[in-house]
Amino acid sequence: MTNTKTISRAAYSNPTTSTVQAMTEVQLAAMLTANKGASIVTIVTMTDPTMRKTGNPFVGNVKKVSRVNGMIGWSYENAVNNQLAREDKTAEFVAKPRKWGTRLNGTPLVEHKGNFYLEMKVERSLGYRYEDLQGNPLDDATMAQVKAFMPIKAKPQTQGTDKEIILRDYRLSSILSITYKGTCYLVTH
Repeated sequence: MTNTKTISRAAYSNPTTSTVQAMTEVQLAAMLTANKGASIVTIVTMTDPTMRKTGNPFVGNVKKVSRVNGMIGWSYENAVNNQLAREDKTAEFVAKPRKWGTRLNGTPLVEHKGNFYLEMKVERSLGYRYEDLQGNPLDDATMAQVKAFMPIKAKPQTQGTDKEIILRDYRLSSILSITYKGTCYLVTH
């Protein structure tokens, strides 16, 4: 169950004028399963940041809280081809099969080893911060040390676009809140 501090953090990180409701992770999965077509969402997630693990004292001791806006229920292949067309390039992109997980047809969800993930086209990052396990933001000196363990992200080599189409999979258990169709849902775990 999510504690009050986490609920408060989610509401603070996802300011909205919409209605706010609580829901469980199971209810979130059911709502997303019923999603038809493309929808705009904003999510707040808390994840372990991607870091090199060898000799890293921060693994398991640092969390990344992100607020991201994007689309669910979309087609990766169509999005890349549309971007190629906007860039006056030949739109003949064919997506490769997923390397992991099984997409649940007709939903924005992916199942992998008993866990569910929200597949999302990221439109923009609305902010992020790194915290210790008590929810306190990291100071600049600690953040500099954490960044030394972060790998450099590579851009996709197969899209052929100037502007990258960013696909991300967010584990439902990492979603603190989601604003979907005018309502902000605070997700309890």
